[in-house]
Amino acid sequence: MASVPSLTDGVVTLRAHRPDDVDDMFVMGSDAETIRWTTVPVPFHRDDALKWVTEIAPAAWRDGTAYMWAVEAESGGRPRFAGNVDVRLGPPPDIGYAMAPWARGRGPMTRAVKLATTWAFEQGVPIVHWSTHDGNLASWRVAHACGFTFHGSRPLSEPQRGELRDSWYASLRPGDPQEPRTTWRRPPVLKGKRVVLREQTLADIPRIVEACSDPRTRHWLTALPSPYTTTSARDFVIGCRLDESLGKRVSWAVADPDDDRQLANIAVFNLDAPFSQGSGEVGYWAHPDARGRGVIGEAVELVLAHAFTPVAEGGLGLRRLQLGASWGNTASRHVAERAGFTLTGRTRQEGPVGAGELDDGAWYDLLAEEWKAR
Repeated sequence: MASVPSLTDGVVTLRAHRPDDVDDMFVMGSDAETIRWTTVPVPFHRDDALKWVTEIAPAAWRDGTAYMWAVEAESGGRPRFAGNVDVRLGPPPDIGYAMAPWARGRGPMTRAVKLATTWAFEQGVPIVHWSTHDGNLASWRVAHACGFTFHGSRPLSEPQRGELRDSWYASLRPGDPQEPRTTWRRPPVLKGKRVVLREQTLADIPRIVEACSDPRTRHWLTALPSPYTTTSARDFVIGCRLDESLGKRVSWAVADPDDDRQLANIAVFNLDAPFSQGSGEVGYWAHPDARGRGVIGEAVELVLAHAFTPVAEGGLGLRRLQLGASWGNTASRHVAERAGFTLTGRTRQEGPVGAGELDDGAWYDLLAEEWKAR
């Protein structure tokens, strides 16, 4: 067996697998999240963990096909198996990792990936690719923290137990800083008198489907998928989280403070638009049973306060917001005008509404100094 280098940053250690890792690896391979996102066999047996430790990882080092380490971190004052990290030499080279349930949320995998990719580049590996099944935000958080550049998604591109799944892709090159390339803009909780703005979750899917299947919503938002399904809503929620990681938007569910039921959605987007540094765009929609209750108006006020608050004080630090609506969408336009936005233009035949007829666009904006003067 080839010698396995031991790497450490003083907190996390990468080392050769040992027989005493088998029990923790069996728990990891049997865990629902591991099964959901990886290609481990199902059911996962203790013998599968033993085979990885005694056969698969040693063979990869011996044959020069992959660098496979056990990740070790402290638990209860002693070092413990915390997961696997593998740099597979391909071609093309790529990385894979899995975290033991007890170690999730503590940061060891980010440290492990930085150690593994640094060592791989020192061996002459020209690039390390990363991919995961669409929606695996936990894996993307690690890659994002390690400086990987996101390249997009590919439909039905990753196999898993006889099926193909949509996947996300990113890469890291030698010399790339091992730090986030974009600001992950997680939405903070914003509390008003009648609403609470929070991050959307998959539990909101039924309400999103109801709102985006409503005829009035669909009249003004003609780009919505038709029919609007639970898959459409799931893609929307995951897409919001991904866009936030790429610094493109911040999106909130507008929720009832008593039962947490989603009443509406609001977002600040186009935060990464070229030549628009310090500006963004506001958009919103409401569930049918929330209309006429002032829900969107209060949500807009909360978002404006957050958007125009300096970054050092926890806000977005924007200088300008714009808002667009169909000219005939008087309800949306009234919200903008009550919030202090100024009508700046009318664009003729800007886009379709209803059954496809064209409507003009109404465009508004609001400057930070105007909002503060209010």
